[in-house]
Amino acid sequence: MRRDIESSSGSVPFNCVDKCLLALDSINEPMRFHLILDVQGELDHARLNEAILSAQHAHPIMRTILRSRHLRLFRQIQEDTGKGVLSIADQGQLQNTHYESYLSSWMDQPFNLEKEYPVRALLLRKSEVEHLLVFTFHHSAADGLRALLFIRTAVESYNNELAKAGKAGALPGQVSGDPRTNRRGDELLRFAHSQRSEVGHYYRNVISSLFHRFVLAALSPPTRVFHDESGRSREVRFCLSVLSPDELERVQSKAKSAGVRLNDILLAACYRVVDRWNSMHGKASRRIRIMIPANIGLKHFRYAVCNQASWFSLSTMPKDRADPAKLLRRVRSDTAVAAMNRTAFSLVYFFYLCSRFPLFVMRWICRFLIMTRTYVDTILITNLGVIWPKPGSEEAAVSSMANARILSVTGFAPVVTPMGLSIAAGAYNRKLFISLTYRPALFSEGKARMFLDLYVEELKNYQAGAQSV
Repeated sequence: MRRDIESSSGSVPFNCVDKCLLALDSINEPMRFHLILDVQGELDHARLNEAILSAQHAHPIMRTILRSRHLRLFRQIQEDTGKGVLSIADQGQLQNTHYESYLSSWMDQPFNLEKEYPVRALLLRKSEVEHLLVFTFHHSAADGLRALLFIRTAVESYNNELAKAGKAGALPGQVSGDPRTNRRGDELLRFAHSQRSEVGHYYRNVISSLFHRFVLAALSPPTRVFHDESGRSREVRFCLSVLSPDELERVQSKAKSAGVRLNDILLAACYRVVDRWNSMHGKASRRIRIMIPANIGLKHFRYAVCNQASWFSLSTMPKDRADPAKLLRRVRSDTAVAAMNRTAFSLVYFFYLCSRFPLFVMRWICRFLIMTRTYVDTILITNLGVIWPKPGSEEAAVSSMANARILSVTGFAPVVTPMGLSIAAGAYNRKLFISLTYRPALFSEGKARMFLDLYVEELKNYQAGAQSV
């Protein structure tokens, strides 16, 4: 993609998470994630392109180009967005290529952030009234929740709702710029410092968390998920399963009766399916460690597209996973303690320390962490929650594009090599969409689909037990 890069209007600095994700991407571990809208009805291509351009102007980070000066990286905002980031494909013009193969190939394209923006979009027309609208984001520019904010801005612009929002009060999709533009300092580090008054013995907890992750955890490496391939390709593939409104309601009822959240059942089911999967293939599972994104969510960044996330990891041993009800209580307790102690903030300090080095040094740090495998968890699971909910409802506040209906919104998370696969969930219009991202170099298509089916089965049939008194 060629564009005039001379016309710029400031810069957006990297925070520590941004820069670490950029370093990870540069060592053959693609940090891309995708959000796909299944749209039924007619769509105006030109109008859609203008709507995405409007969203880029509302969120400046989505029209930045990577630049370096004196070993310092920064993102230069481009005033002229050119023709836009939207590509259009018609299934009828793909000749002998099935649209799913074309879609996988398109989603697998790497970003060149020195020449293109950290977002791209594809409108794949399956028929006159069936479309897939695909957004691919570079993770160094946004997390999943803020990427949804960008898409909502584009949809509202397509619906001519942004101007109305300015008169009636701001909607979640309406923003005006990025609070980081032309500023210095790391907002995540500042926010981490601000937690000192909220948590007793804060720095002791931070040091303890890092010591457990990088020292004690190394003495008991996490179990790997059994895989049937042994390649090294950076390609990723995807599969999807959907829980109907009735099925989702039953799982939510189990969570409520057990006094836990849906997130807790999603996590507990993941532990048990990894254990079950490995057992099926004759592999013992000792310590299963699951990586979970945590939304830091600074209030004044509520309407800015950026990375406001960190991660924490929770472990279980075989005795913890034997009884599903006890496991669920263990998961609920551990996540509550992690939230109370601000465990996710410990990684912010580690990321910030790494980000003080030049990018080539950060690459070596990432290579070390990946090659040792010890510090990489068993699997990642993330839940986007209810997507664009109406106040007090699980129905979507944004569910149409003019006369076309948005039938589903599905997210696909990135995955690193030692894990080989990751799970993402999100609810839209009372359905729960569960996606699996996998490395075909490690998992065949059949094995990946089998793993996802087992996970969904475990989730539906989870024996949560009654709430303890």
